[in-house]
Amino acid sequence: MFGRKRRQMRREFAEIWRQHAEMINTWEREEQEPVPQPEPVGDLAPVVDDFLPADLRVPTRDDVEGMMMRRQMPLVLDGEVHACPQCGSYRDWIVFTLGDEVWLRCRAGHQSLEPRLDTAWFDRNSGPTESRHATFDEGLRHLGHPDT
Repeated sequence: MFGRKRRQMRREFAEIWRQHAEMINTWEREEQEPVPQPEPVGDLAPVVDDFLPADLRVPTRDDVEGMMMRRQMPLVLDGEVHACPQCGSYRDWIVFTLGDEVWLRCRAGHQSLEPRLDTAWFDRNSGPTESRHATFDEGLRHLGHPDT
C-alpha cells in the first residue's frame, strides 16, 4: 500500500520537474532572441542641474561631513570585546565617522580613534540616516548620549 502511494508521488514529482525544466528552457530561448534597441534621440532633453530644491533632497554620503550611530551591544574587534581605554566600559557606544576614520565614544564621553574599523564596516552596520544635525553635540543629544 505505501509502496504504491510512494511510486505515485514520485511520478507526480517527476512530472512537475519536467514541466519546470520545459518552462526554464522556454525562458532561455526567449532571452537569447535579440531585443531591438531604441535608437539614440540626441540632445533633445534639456540639462537640469538640480531637480529638487536643497531642502527636499536626501543627503548623500558626499553631503554629510560625518555620520554617527548608537551601538548598545558590546563591540567585538579581532575576537576580543573592545573596552574604553580610559574607563573600561564595553557597551553603549556612539560610533561616528569623519572622513575615512571611525571614532568611538563611550557613555562617559571618552573618544578614541579606532584604526581596526573603517567606513565600510560602518556602512554595513549602520542603518539609514534618520536625521541631520548642525553640530556634533546635537547629534549626541539626539542619540541619547550626554555631551561633555
